[in-house]
Amino acid sequence: MTGSALRAELETAAEGRVSPGDSLVSAPAQPASDVRRRVSRLLLLRTLIVSVVLGLSLWLLMGSDAPVREAVWLQSAIIGATYASSIVFGVLLRRGFSPKRVARPMLANDLVLTSLLVYSTGGAQSPYSFLYALSIVAAGALSYRKGAVIVTIASLGSMVAVSLLAWKQIIHLPISSEARAWEQSRLELARTLGINVAALIGVGALAFIFADQLERGAETLATTRRAAAELLTLHQDIVRSLSSGLITVSSNGTVLTANQAASDILRRSGDEITGRPIDHTMPGLTSAISDAHGELRRADLKLLTEGHDLTVGVTVSPLRDAHDQVIGRVVNFQDLTELKRLEQHMRRGERLATVGQLAAGVAHEIRNPLASISGSIELLRQSPQASEDDRTLMTIVHREIQRLNVLIGDLLDYANPRPNQPVDFDLATLVEEMLQVARADQAFADVELEQDIEQQLPIHADPAKLRQVLWNLVRNAADAASGGGKHVRVEARRGNGELTISVADDGPGISKELVTRIFDPFFTTKQKGTGLGLATSHAVVAEHGGVIDVETELGKGTKMVVRLPRPG
Repeated sequence: MTGSALRAELETAAEGRVSPGDSLVSAPAQPASDVRRRVSRLLLLRTLIVSVVLGLSLWLLMGSDAPVREAVWLQSAIIGATYASSIVFGVLLRRGFSPKRVARPMLANDLVLTSLLVYSTGGAQSPYSFLYALSIVAAGALSYRKGAVIVTIASLGSMVAVSLLAWKQIIHLPISSEARAWEQSRLELARTLGINVAALIGVGALAFIFADQLERGAETLATTRRAAAELLTLHQDIVRSLSSGLITVSSNGTVLTANQAASDILRRSGDEITGRPIDHTMPGLTSAISDAHGELRRADLKLLTEGHDLTVGVTVSPLRDAHDQVIGRVVNFQDLTELKRLEQHMRRGERLATVGQLAAGVAHEIRNPLASISGSIELLRQSPQASEDDRTLMTIVHREIQRLNVLIGDLLDYANPRPNQPVDFDLATLVEEMLQVARADQAFADVELEQDIEQQLPIHADPAKLRQVLWNLVRNAADAASGGGKHVRVEARRGNGELTISVADDGPGISKELVTRIFDPFFTTKQKGTGLGLATSHAVVAEHGGVIDVETELGKGTKMVVRLPRPG
């Protein structure tokens, strides 16, 4: 049996979810493919035997001194009937008929043709009585002990009946001139018939023993198949139930198998993974394995799937066969993208909290002397003794003090924000109103604002703080877009248990080195920025139980995505 056929049978058996112990209680039916194969072989064998034996008999009959024309035609008809029945049974097998339904009429047909041949060639004296033995052996091979017993009894009955009919010459059939069964004495008939009957009984006994061994072997094979099918089912269930990706790789780096979790994580179908080099699916893994001398305990691998960055934690171990020989590798991996993102948000939050506490204390200490300095400068500037140059310098100092005071105010707002005042409102209305204000602002005159806002987005949050977040994001996007395609697109829609606001620009984008720092306080790429806008926005979004992510690509732009939980 080929490997694919065995695998197909195991999978078919596995669908039934039978236990290996069940096969020990009741004898399983033999696979239909085995019975079909045996019937096909017996059809071929009977055709060959009839062709050789009857062909030789017909040749001898025609070469005799006085051939009986009718006998020649009778044996020719038997040969033709054998060929015709073989063709009919073969066609029935090809059309999907049950092998056992074909085997039974085939054995009955053989008994009839054999009896007709034996009768026409001398009854008990016929040299072709051995064909009964072949039918008995065939029945044992197809139907085991039961078939051997039934066909043995039928053959004995047919043999005795045909011999007596030929001896009595009850049925007038054309026979050869040498076959004169009626000329036998009773003693000769009894002796000849006894020998044939004894031979058939002996063949039947051997066929019974042979069929018994064959049936036991079939039961053992079926039990083994069911046990293997159960193991295959258990293996498939385990691999299918794994939440982590599992890939087996051959020694030359070709992917052999991949479970469903691997396809889901890598966002590829099984056909796109199996049969291809592992580096096609997980670039860089081969070099990592080589550096680790073939076994990788733990490593993080960054992949690009369908335009999305994917971080997976990979473990590689040797794949060994039954002889403990390494025949490949087992790659086990998990999607760590979300975990890495949460870790990044957590580190960023901890860093912002620390900076905020420090900044709050510094801001309070600076604001008091700053007010004294501002008042003193104002008095000096109004003094009559001050020259015009002095007043100019004092004006500059006063302006910078005011700028510093605004920065400290922003810092205090970031470090000590006012308490949240959540209410129920429609987020879509807030976004549309904010965009109307932005379109009327001269700061957005050179930028085209686009929007795609889903209607009816109810939320329970602080509208003033969310408006501040959205304004900061749109203002930053407009500044970035002014150096690119001058387009800003704002989208707001509902997702799986969350509301999403995205602000995208077609500016120059942000390098990967700067992406990790854009939410840090006082970090800015603007000439006049304070570096507190995104930091404050991040804190407000986190305060509302949401997250803010960055998607950027150099030369194509940046998208800021705010995800807020929907009200229950």
